[in-house]
Amino acid sequence: RMEEYLGGAAAISRHLSQFCNKITLLSMLGAKGEFLQKIKKNLAKNIKFEFIKKKNSPTILKRRYLDIISNNKVLGVYKINDDILSDDEELLLNNKLKRLINAHDLIIVSDYGHGFISPNTARKISRSNIFCSLNAQVNAANIGYHTMNNYHGIECAIINESELRHELRDRESPVSALSKRLLVNLQAQYLTVTRGSNGATLFKADDESTYHCPAFAGSVVDKVGSGDAMLALLSCCLKNDVDIDLALLIASLAAAQVVESVGNSAPVNKVQLLKALQCIAK
Repeated sequence: RMEEYLGGAAAISRHLSQFCNKITLLSMLGAKGEFLQKIKKNLAKNIKFEFIKKKNSPTILKRRYLDIISNNKVLGVYKINDDILSDDEELLLNNKLKRLINAHDLIIVSDYGHGFISPNTARKISRSNIFCSLNAQVNAANIGYHTMNNYHGIECAIINESELRHELRDRESPVSALSKRLLVNLQAQYLTVTRGSNGATLFKADDESTYHCPAFAGSVVDKVGSGDAMLALLSCCLKNDVDIDLALLIASLAAAQVVESVGNSAPVNKVQLLKALQCIAK
């Protein structure tokens, strides 16, 4: 059988849709605008979709072929042009960013290394006065050259342990030592490292405090999208000065919801999340 879902930044916006009044999704489409109507149809009404069209490029399409028994990926096929934007396209993107940043109180950047966000654009995002969270994801299409180093002075970043070790080219040092190094490099306030079944650990820069939360997933169907869900909810909580332990708990419960379904098929459900919190509090 075949199933289709919105991924990437679109999935993040869907995770946030029940927790925010208004959301703007800014991304790119291919030159022909493929899937535009399908994207709009699958976004909640409180999500406004803004985009630029990239010349000589398709709308990014990622196919995963899964083993039907285990849900393990057998093969991944990507339809993508990851060349950097042209000067005109980058100018258009930066103009949209300038206008949108001033109208919002939270920025969530999901940089997948697909040629959309140049170092120059990353610097412009970093220099904004708005609370900014980042996930610069390493994947099969960008491994070896993708980095977080284009961003400095952001408030929050999230990364998994293998990506952290790749970012700092260090497979031996303790996660705590690597996290402190990355916090300094990014000049960030918070860094959260996800470690699969070992849960997630948040490091705070100003007082060097550490917060840990275990993993809550009862049954893991598919890990795809769990980091995006955690990024979405953690960003909202930290932006609104929620207690850090509680913020990490909420984000971990959101990630646990997502891994119990295939891919990005189901956004985080607010009612289920509140019920999970109530069960833990009893």
